[in-house]
Formats: sequence, structure tokens, C-alpha cells
Amino acid sequence: MLRQAIIPLAGLGTRLLPLSSVMPKELLPINGKPNLEYLLEECIQAGIKEFIFIISKNKEAIKKYFFNDDFYKKILKKKKKKKIFKKKKKKKTIKKKFFK
Repeated sequence: MLRQAIIPLAGLGTRLLPLSSVMPKELLPINGKPNLEYLLEECIQAGIKEFIFIISKNKEAIKKYFFNDDFYKKILKKKKKKKIFKKKKKKKTIKKKFFK
């Protein structure tokens, strides 16, 4: 049974310029959700418990994506956007499970 997934996220994204100069190609949205999130959900459904990302040092946005931001969390609670807040909570549980 597979337990680990090695996911290379270290490309320049030259085919997607000028978009990839602003945001990493792994975080570009498809139907409102980042591409990377679709990949992780599929891996979790397959039973993979551990992820190893190979990330370029220029892609700090990928690391920041998985860490909770208290500022936005407070705003979402005030506005009572439950659907968005649930997505943030789900992302937090993924971080707790797989990023040590």
C-alpha cells in the first residue's frame, strides 16, 4: 500500500507566463480551487498519508498556502461566511495531518 507521495512543484511555469510570474502555477485556480488542492484531495482519497513536496526556493506562496492566517480567519468569522470558513478549516486539518 502506498503511504507517501513525492510531488515535484519546482518548475518555472514559462508556458503560463505572464500569469506564473505573479502566482505559482500550482496555485492557479481551476473552478475556484487551486490545482494543488485537487491533487492532494485525490491522494488522500487513495489513502496516502504523507506528502513530500519538492519546492523551488522562489515559491514561498506554496508554503504560505498551507499555513493558517489569523487575519483572514477573523474577517470570515465576522462576515459569517460559513462555506469559505469550512474550506479554511479543511486546509488546516490537511496541514496538521501531513506537515510536521
